[in-house]
Amino acid sequence: MDEEENRNTTRRPSAFPHKEDDPLAKRFGTILDRVDTLIYIVIGGSFILAALVAIIYSYYDLNITLMSALHSKNLPSAAQAVISFISGLLLVLIIMEVLSTVTHYLKSHTTSLRPFLFIGIISATRSILSIGARLSVGGINQQGPIFINAMIELAVNAGVVLALGFTLMLISRFTSMNSEEL
Repeated sequence: MDEEENRNTTRRPSAFPHKEDDPLAKRFGTILDRVDTLIYIVIGGSFILAALVAIIYSYYDLNITLMSALHSKNLPSAAQAVISFISGLLLVLIIMEVLSTVTHYLKSHTTSLRPFLFIGIISATRSILSIGARLSVGGINQQGPIFINAMIELAVNAGVVLALGFTLMLISRFTSMNSEEL
């Protein structure tokens, strides 16, 4: 009877074993890791291409707009061209920060929060510059609803920069405190 009870209580082997030394799991894990790496490489290459196109276009647009503005003696248009150029460069900087995140992931297979905080700060700064350009070049009425909306947008973006900067500071302090404890 004891043998019969043992046979009834013994579990059948699972169709999907979860052993660390499972050769099938290792093989597919390796394949998936390689596909993951390949996709990250394609994404990284695409970011490089996007950054190159964005920087070339920024210089091209600056050249065309400045030449046109100087030829027609339209100084506000020239100022807008320079601000647009700076905005384009900040976009390239954002792309490069994302690319550095991809590169970091390829090297260590880990992600970090810091690059995304930097991207948020750069993006909010870019927005602040864009709003400032619209206000200074566009000659917006200082009392109208467009001006009020622009001020609210400036305040929100400034708040984002401060909050993300504060978060970066906290992460740096927390990281340095933890490294001292180790």
